[in-house]
Amino acid sequence: MRRLIFNNIWIILLITFSYHSFAQEYKTPAKALQQTVENNTTVVTRLSNNHEWMAILTPISAPAISTFATAEQKLAGLRISPQQLIPSRLPTRYNQLKLINIKNNEQRTINLPNANDITEVTFSPNNRYLSFVSLNQSGGYLYAYDIEKDLNRQLTNQRLNGSINLNYQWLGECGVVARFANEQNGQWRQSQASYSPMVKETLSSKTQQRTYQDLLKNSADEQRFTDLTMSQLALVKLDGTISTIAKAQIFLDFSISPDEKYILATHLTPPFSYKVKYHDFPKLTAVYRLNDAHITTIHQSLSGEQRPTGSDTVLSGPRMIQWVQGQAATLAFTQALDLSDSRQAAAKRDSLWTLSAPFTDKAKLIGNTQWRIVDIEWAEHDLVLVTERNTKLQRLRMGHIDLNQEKTSLHTFSERNMRDKYQDLGQFFKVYIPNKGKLIHISQHANSPELMHYGQGASNTGNRPFLKHTLLVNGTSTLLWQSANDKLESVRYILDVNPLRMIINRESPNQAPSLVLINVHDASETVLYQQPEGLQAYKGIQKQLITYQRADGVPLSGTLYLPAGYRKEQGPLPVLMWAYPREFNDAEIAGQVSFSPNQYLKISPKGPVPFVAEGFAVFDKVSMPIISQNDKAPNDNFKQQLTANAQAAVDVLVNLGIADPKRIAIGGHSYGAFMVANLLAHTDLFYAGIARSGAYNRSLTPFGFQNEERNYWQANDIYQQMSPFNYANQIKSPLLLIHGEMDQNSGTFPMQAERMFDAIKGLGGTARLVILPFESHSYSAKESLNHMLWEQSHFLKVHMLATH
Repeated sequence: MRRLIFNNIWIILLITFSYHSFAQEYKTPAKALQQTVENNTTVVTRLSNNHEWMAILTPISAPAISTFATAEQKLAGLRISPQQLIPSRLPTRYNQLKLINIKNNEQRTINLPNANDITEVTFSPNNRYLSFVSLNQSGGYLYAYDIEKDLNRQLTNQRLNGSINLNYQWLGECGVVARFANEQNGQWRQSQASYSPMVKETLSSKTQQRTYQDLLKNSADEQRFTDLTMSQLALVKLDGTISTIAKAQIFLDFSISPDEKYILATHLTPPFSYKVKYHDFPKLTAVYRLNDAHITTIHQSLSGEQRPTGSDTVLSGPRMIQWVQGQAATLAFTQALDLSDSRQAAAKRDSLWTLSAPFTDKAKLIGNTQWRIVDIEWAEHDLVLVTERNTKLQRLRMGHIDLNQEKTSLHTFSERNMRDKYQDLGQFFKVYIPNKGKLIHISQHANSPELMHYGQGASNTGNRPFLKHTLLVNGTSTLLWQSANDKLESVRYILDVNPLRMIINRESPNQAPSLVLINVHDASETVLYQQPEGLQAYKGIQKQLITYQRADGVPLSGTLYLPAGYRKEQGPLPVLMWAYPREFNDAEIAGQVSFSPNQYLKISPKGPVPFVAEGFAVFDKVSMPIISQNDKAPNDNFKQQLTANAQAAVDVLVNLGIADPKRIAIGGHSYGAFMVANLLAHTDLFYAGIARSGAYNRSLTPFGFQNEERNYWQANDIYQQMSPFNYANQIKSPLLLIHGEMDQNSGTFPMQAERMFDAIKGLGGTARLVILPFESHSYSAKESLNHMLWEQSHFLKVHMLATH
């Protein structure tokens, strides 16, 4: 909580840098900072089922603000472009599409229809087509690129209704099943003028929900929501003919059975809630037979308002309803055995069931589990892998069941702490089998099934990505391949098992990432794609992992970035520290690191690393563990542990001679911003703070936040102690508050930043509030990112560099 004490310097700074002298318009930062916004080298890939073709997709990293500055409807947690019937803030758009033939390295660029952006790119099951959704001003349209003919084809002039999402699914070689717009979607304008009172009522039942934005407020909102999300499920064939499937509904999701005779579909049903988002509305799940549209209802769920409070609680009735991969037409689902409430004592908490076509017989019990089932994956030889979770204990457990056995039982082969990166199995190798779907590959070793999996290989000495075999009988693993010591290599795709052929990502500190086809048996390789070099302004910056301990012995770490050519003999640097608190119940797990010295320099404009180019030392991903102690909840000692974490981080940099303790700033986003305000209020460690998209008053999130499950009335003192708003009078160090005008995240209403600023201003503190128009919780537009960097840069120069 230091303040500037040099009056003469402060007067000069006010004249030179006064924020009030700046025009209220978008600013652009220095060229080096702009590079981090404009640099767009990350690519996304798709692999054909026959492993012959790989698609290279280039995402748009920072679209123009005009992309977001359009009319949108905010309804039930959705933000919809009513003119296009797509999400107004699509998470991913691509503007370049390339194909690479893996066999001969032939490469071709696919011309996108009318140079429009595309999304939802996938190969057809028969590998002949690469389908995608082309986006224009009126909406999304289905296209298929014929690989053999090198020709794009628009499948239909009928636009999609992607208000909920734009996904679709191939029906074999026949065509594509998707949700299309219908006549009701044009009625939303008429319902705009319909007004009515908003009435809420409670009848002594508990419905504790976290605070959300963009919820329905009245009957007019309900009508608008219905008008915009109602869609027609239909099959469009390659010749353009369309066959409707079922009547128009608000379809949430759908999937085709492996034998391609049935469609499992879920749609929303009234009454719609004013307290939860659309995905928690009541749902009806049914099976539609493709040849005669016969319907079999599987389950009608309640509103998510009825879900009990607490972690691992669920709604009653069937959940996770899905097709069993590897079988023709069999459904699987889970069901609670503990009244859906994980707070209840129960020997068994969940059960797994199957139901075969025609779905009218009694479901078959596959097995019961001790913890809540959170994931189901299907493997070859009729094996199913089941993941259980106990959030209170922070444990994950994975086991397998043999569906061929008359008396099934769950055999556990892996168990770990939810946050234990060192024991993470990673991803399983899957194979596509026509009319059976995608299945985890299972091989036999000494008559025991084993699976192949690959991951990042986190360890206390750094990441060494791996490929392993693991026996299901006892969880014993055998290493098949591992990244080189002087490079960072990781598995992208496994093409063949015997001999082992893979596509890997390869990079090093001086080599940009590439995609390389390797034959492990003879060590031959072919470079398929080379990412272009970027970020020239950051060449030569220094990066190292710093490990240290908290005063109570808890191991901590962070990644330190230093300007190119910097030597300790030159003296300490101003420091920007960036962190995000996390809760743990195990101090050893809290000290784990995730770092690779061999990673190519990747700098996001949303992180702190860009400021190395402005002469700062940056201490990123600084450990801020909040650990359960003496059987108490982690947050019972939040302030004390947060302070101890920050003190240890400051001490290690000062002891290394890197930092001047009078020139250290702390920054963070979301829960990290909440951390920043707390540290400025309760410590004298930081000269300034940057808090983006945070929540500062916990009474405004009364039914829980982050991993805190107790409500405000159960832990009033904790909520009060953790709210930096209550201690705004103690915040004397300058604080930069940045927030998206349309923040959609739970709890982080823009009002949180506005009220925090008002409090500091009214109490005579130093703060600046920046509201970015059209932005949500994470900022996306090019203009917004540049302006954010400019604000942070000038804030640090005013309040940090001038004190040297």
